[in-house]
Amino acid sequence: MKYFWKAAKFALHCQLPTPPKVSEQEILVRTDNFEIPAILYTPKGKSCGTILAVNGLAYLGNKDPRFAAVCKSAAAIGYTVISPLLVEVTQFRIRKETVEKIKDLILHISSNKEYCPDQKLSYIAPSFSGSMGLIAASDPEVGRKISSILTIGAYCDVQSTLDYVMTSDEGDEYGRMILLYNFVKYALKSDNQELEFALKACVLDGSFSRETLELPTVLENISAESKEVFTKLREDKSFREKIWKDIVANAGSQSSFLQELQVKDKLHRLDCHVSIVHGLGDNVVPANEAVILKEHLPRKKSKLVLTPLISHGDVGISLAQIPAIYDLIQGFAFFFKNARVKEKVA
Repeated sequence: MKYFWKAAKFALHCQLPTPPKVSEQEILVRTDNFEIPAILYTPKGKSCGTILAVNGLAYLGNKDPRFAAVCKSAAAIGYTVISPLLVEVTQFRIRKETVEKIKDLILHISSNKEYCPDQKLSYIAPSFSGSMGLIAASDPEVGRKISSILTIGAYCDVQSTLDYVMTSDEGDEYGRMILLYNFVKYALKSDNQELEFALKACVLDGSFSRETLELPTVLENISAESKEVFTKLREDKSFREKIWKDIVANAGSQSSFLQELQVKDKLHRLDCHVSIVHGLGDNVVPANEAVILKEHLPRKKSKLVLTPLISHGDVGISLAQIPAIYDLIQGFAFFFKNARVKEKVA
């Protein structure tokens, strides 16, 4: 019950227009391979445990106010939170190197007694970054340093997720443009920087809190041919499906991204507790991905919450949804309970 109330307080803080005030400090995490800026959120009093919090694909990165509110809310209930700035994530790039950075961060932070006295940490992340954390945790050396994972809107099967976003009528345009920005090069005979600029501008214009639109200006300054391809990618489903088939067919010889980004085939290696929260109305990663995640994890070490309260990133709560609120808090409580510093037996 203790952790239920902690989770309830966390959920409430995440909903408030102004997040709780906690101590925050800019730090630099130096590993053997990377130097990564991060924000350290410190709780009042003794820390309950350490959480590595990685934001999703967003141009504001770890300073996105929605994700900063999550970090501050976790710190307000007693956890030390470290939120790194992964530059490629802020640039909407989907790369295997992100998994390697997450591994390095987990190994380095867990070995730092100042940040992580227990020598184990927990991981919280939405969407793509949640899935990258699961892949990182499947490495035995990394996995033994993780107590608990909370994913929100993570995918499990990379092929089915990408197929859904690219070809489904319900698929989200923002997610679709991110995928095309990363992978359309596999369907083209040569690099088309103009098309890449247009796709990135479209993604930026769809980003949270973006006020100035770039796409109209970009489209005015690219060739008619590039503009036509962009428009067809955006509006012509049959053309987009053909392009996606070409991407999948051509990427095999040039990149193993489908294999590298696969989560489902790595889950049997996980030994930590995993809390899976997924919105029933998620139109970027369908809710069935969360069900598949749960099916591939040990029953007693995982908890699944499918909720109407969350889309892919937004949360809205009303009194009519009290049962759903209870279920969501139970999912958070499962994470925080297992993220706590374990009491050592004398």
